[in-house]
Amino acid sequence: MQTPPVPRLVLYGRTVLVAVALLVAATTSATAFGAYNPAWDGTSELREQVVEDPNGTVALESTAYAETTPANTTAFVIAPTASYTPADTARIEAFVDAGGTLVVADDYGPHGNELLQAVGATARFDGDQLRDEQYYYRAPTLPVATNVSTSPYTEGADQLTLNGATAATPGSARVIVATSSIAYLDRNQTGSLTPEDELGRYPVVTAETVGNGTVIAVSDPSVFINAMAAQPDNQAFTTQLQATNTHVVLDYSQTGPQPVLAVARLRLQTTPLAQLLLGLIGVGVTWSVVWSWPAAPEILRRMLNRVIPVAVQSRLPPWLSDLISMADEPRIDRDAIRASLAARYPDSERETRDRVMTAVLSSDTRETDHE
Repeated sequence: MQTPPVPRLVLYGRTVLVAVALLVAATTSATAFGAYNPAWDGTSELREQVVEDPNGTVALESTAYAETTPANTTAFVIAPTASYTPADTARIEAFVDAGGTLVVADDYGPHGNELLQAVGATARFDGDQLRDEQYYYRAPTLPVATNVSTSPYTEGADQLTLNGATAATPGSARVIVATSSIAYLDRNQTGSLTPEDELGRYPVVTAETVGNGTVIAVSDPSVFINAMAAQPDNQAFTTQLQATNTHVVLDYSQTGPQPVLAVARLRLQTTPLAQLLLGLIGVGVTWSVVWSWPAAPEILRRMLNRVIPVAVQSRLPPWLSDLISMADEPRIDRDAIRASLAARYPDSERETRDRVMTAVLSSDTRETDHE
């Protein structure tokens, strides 16, 4: 085997690279907080953790709320980038009212507060950056929330490590995680502590009863991103939020574009008709490929002849019984017969030899039919 010339090898290499790039683009996303974003600011690790459980669901539409058992389900909305429609919020409100647990994580955008208001929660996200000059991870903009109250949602967590968080205004909600007593909101955006800044203990996670359900507000969606999952005690907190119910829904319906193949796969998983159509297409393609093999028809006939009893064959539809009966019929090679006649009777005309061959074959067929 000869080695392809260098230019051809380069072309092959480029083709492979393009194919890989297209595959990666179709299966991953660069959207911040995206479910299919494997980078530091994505939530792909959370998605993988949730879908490992058969009761975990990634939702791209709010209709997923109507398909759950609310009393056994916790739904996450992480950093929404667009407003929910009235129809969307009606579904989510009904989910909470029927006993569902809704976790809304946001910081500076307006859409988290819009959703909290729409479902009847009183907690809100402040919107100014939270800082702590003493208790932090790497920088004051990554404060460590050291005040954790006992609750079903914080079991196993003694602190949360934040990243660019804001504070939560609790309203009538219970504060279950708060900063140290010397944190502050940088309202004048100086990037440092000034005399105007108010030191205090600021809520970052609240929980409240709404209808028959619960709404949990987390004022830093970065708690759930890949880069922060391993920081104390973010993973324990995330795991416990999921563990309080048997079903988990990750609502990414308002978190930006998702990769094409991932969307197609989710559509397929949640649409029985699409699964049926894909199955039929697969059967059709397989049948076409197999039937294009020259020996396939004969093999199929012989298999049917072996597995279907003779008594049953007589009751089958004509098209199927004919197919089976053909399995034992010898295949007549007319070209071989012509060649044999020509060799034996070289002086005869071809037309005469063809008439003889046709007559003999017709006679054999009639005798077989009489038998």
